[in-house]
Amino acid sequence: MADSTTAIANGEIDQLGDAEAAIERAKREASEGVVEALYLLQDLEERGVLPLLRALIEQGDDVMRVVLELIKRQEYLGGMKNAVTLLQAVGTVEKNSLNTAMAAVSGGLEAAASTAPKEKFGLYDLLATLQDPDVSRALSFVTSFLKGMGRALGETEAGGAAR
Repeated sequence: MADSTTAIANGEIDQLGDAEAAIERAKREASEGVVEALYLLQDLEERGVLPLLRALIEQGDDVMRVVLELIKRQEYLGGMKNAVTLLQAVGTVEKNSLNTAMAAVSGGLEAAASTAPKEKFGLYDLLATLQDPDVSRALSFVTSFLKGMGRALGETEAGGAAR
C-alpha cells in the first residue's frame, strides 16, 4: 500500500511569493515612469498616433513592401540623402538653442497668423515697428544668426580653398 503524502513542495509557493515581491518592488521603484508612460500612451491615442502604429504593425509586410518600392526610386533617393544630412545637422545643434529657436518660430507664426495684414505698410510704419522691443529682440536674434552663419561660411570657404 502506498504511503500518504505528508510533505508539500514549497518550490511553487516560493516562486509565486518571489514574483509578487518583485512586482511590488517594481511598482514602488518605477511608479513615476509607469504613470508618465500611461500619460504618453493616452496622448498618442488622442492624437491618432496609436491607431496608426497599430495599423502599421498589423499591415507590416505590405507597408514595408511599399516603403521599399519607394526607396528604390531615384527621385526619392536624393530626398532621403538630404533628409539624413538635415537630421545630422540638427543633431549637432545644442538642445537648448534648438528649443529656443523653435519656440520663437512658433510664437512668430502664431502672431503672423492672428494678425490681419495692413493694406498699406510704408517706411514710417516700418520705422515705428522697429521701436517695438519684441521686434528689436527678434532682429537681434536674426542678426546674430546671420553673423554665425557668415562665420561658418567663411570657415567652410577657407577650408575649401586649402584643399
